[in-house]
Amino acid sequence: MTDDLLDRIGRDLVLQGAHTILLYGSRADGSANAHSDYDVAAFAPVDRTRRDTRVVDGCFLDVFVHPDDVLARPVNGDVLPLRGSLILMQRNDDATRFLASLDELYRRGPERLPDDEIRARDAWARKMALRARRGDIEGDYRRAWLLTALLDDYFVTRGRWFEGPKKSLEWLRVNLPALHHAFEVALRPGASVESLDELVDLATRRTR
Repeated sequence: MTDDLLDRIGRDLVLQGAHTILLYGSRADGSANAHSDYDVAAFAPVDRTRRDTRVVDGCFLDVFVHPDDVLARPVNGDVLPLRGSLILMQRNDDATRFLASLDELYRRGPERLPDDEIRARDAWARKMALRARRGDIEGDYRRAWLLTALLDDYFVTRGRWFEGPKKSLEWLRVNLPALHHAFEVALRPGASVESLDELVDLATRRTR
């Protein structure tokens, strides 16, 4: 891969002490467009995770420098977006082992939510849909909040990892086209409150 900006990012990270560097996201999986971030994760002997979100040459950076213990023990879903990364540089086989451990974490799936929490999230979605009908600024806020949270909740309440909007919506398109269409309609600017009700009804059905 020839990319001058990516090379510069890598050199800067090495100067910060990074010994392992991964490229992930759309620039790693081939789906990038002109507006895509440079999603980079590096590992170094630092005391906390640091983040660089500058705009360089018109491109947005989203660069993380993680402490070494994150590389050694990926124990939760926070680092799952790094699964499938391209290894730009690694110390020994650290990145190779790290990515293998992410694949195993992904296969195990997230910890299942208790039934009462699942019921609570379903009830919250129905309540927000009702409050979105108020027609004032708070109702509009609750509508936006519901539309953002509902996709995440759909996956986590069914014991699946939520992998962000791009991958999650594509999964719905392939596997549950009716629910994908309901999201598509309800997310359109100016969509009716009835479309929100239909989306909530489909998303909270427990037969899926």
